[in-house]
Amino acid sequence: MSGPFAAGAVSAVMRRLLSSGLGGLAAFGNVSVTALPPDRIATTPSEPSQLNLFMYQALANSGWRNVGMPSHAVSNERLTNPPLGLDLYYMLTAYGADEFFAEALLGYGMQVLHETPVLSRAYIRDTWTGGGLTPAEQALADSNLADQIELIKFTPLNLNIDELSKLWTAIQAKYRPTTAYKVSVVLIEGLRPARAPLPVLRRGADDRGPVSIAPPFPSLARSVPRHSELLPAVRLGEDLVVIGDQLNDTSVLRVTHARLQNPMDLTPEPQQRPEQLILHLPTASEDLNALSAWASGLYTLVLVVRRPGLPAWTTNAVPFALAPTITVTRPPGTPPPLAVAAGDTVTLTCAPRIRAQQEQSVALMLGMQPVPVTAITTPANTAQPTSLTFTVPALPTGEYLVRLRVDGVDSLPILINGTPPTFEFDPAQKVSLP
Repeated sequence: MSGPFAAGAVSAVMRRLLSSGLGGLAAFGNVSVTALPPDRIATTPSEPSQLNLFMYQALANSGWRNVGMPSHAVSNERLTNPPLGLDLYYMLTAYGADEFFAEALLGYGMQVLHETPVLSRAYIRDTWTGGGLTPAEQALADSNLADQIELIKFTPLNLNIDELSKLWTAIQAKYRPTTAYKVSVVLIEGLRPARAPLPVLRRGADDRGPVSIAPPFPSLARSVPRHSELLPAVRLGEDLVVIGDQLNDTSVLRVTHARLQNPMDLTPEPQQRPEQLILHLPTASEDLNALSAWASGLYTLVLVVRRPGLPAWTTNAVPFALAPTITVTRPPGTPPPLAVAAGDTVTLTCAPRIRAQQEQSVALMLGMQPVPVTAITTPANTAQPTSLTFTVPALPTGEYLVRLRVDGVDSLPILINGTPPTFEFDPAQKVSLP
């Protein structure tokens, strides 16, 4: 690939190409070839015979634009240096003091570029031979233009009078006979060191190469609470139904939560139907680590598929929500709902436990009224639930449901009974104001 000075090197090589046949232009006096902005060329009645090459635009090459982007490792190491592909656009302008000089010089320049539509690598290298290079010319020589994978090609452009007039107006110079060319493609690669991967010695186990699996293969459609698809979330102690296709050869369900450091691999219940799996979420009485292992909020779930002789792989992911389970603390022997008065302090428990990162996302509602949480206490014993306290505001007489929102998921203030299930509000999640 070329270095960052490759665009300048293209201009230098093109100037040399146009200058190579000036010996045949003796009839037009001392002719020179330059690469200057047109507004810096003196246009007087005695202007010299001159060909000028001016790069007026550089655009990203469409063929190389999507090759890649610079990428970095987690440690910020540069992994790749994808090339910057450029198309350069040039104006070739002829100047002359006498009649017909400008036309003749422009025709000469166009003939040279017509006969040499592609720059050879040897010609580019020869441009810098002979020694005596200035520091700028040495920098152009070091751009490695001759070593890039693409050759430099010239393509004439047909600019209409409107496009030409806009160009010369922008340049703010006097118009002279002009033609335009597209030079493609210049590949500029970054010079920052990139980490080179180690050679591949073996492609998978026993050098068998990659593994591909033809359909049909397991896939997931959705996950819903077993009690009812209308419920927005599932709670600890309830079942989650995972619905999909070709699920009969899966063995592990993997759940991930943003608050959990590692995903959990869980074994579903014995399968009854090939298009669904049942996952039971344990309570503290079923698993002593349940309150600390789980967290309220949104989860993603995938199937880890294991087949004999093949590496394990995972399916697409589906979401589900785990709602906090709360209970309003009452004195022993007091039936629900808890009778309170304005200004009383009420304590409730929450399972699973509220993590430190979740405390800022906790919200409490008494009926439809938001209530500030005055304290959140998570015991050191991981088998104990989190306790929350709040002060009862002044509200009209009546019973009020207590709801807790953690990471955007609300507790479900309901009891579910029987098969098919019936639903009613849970009095243990209520307070009563006289």
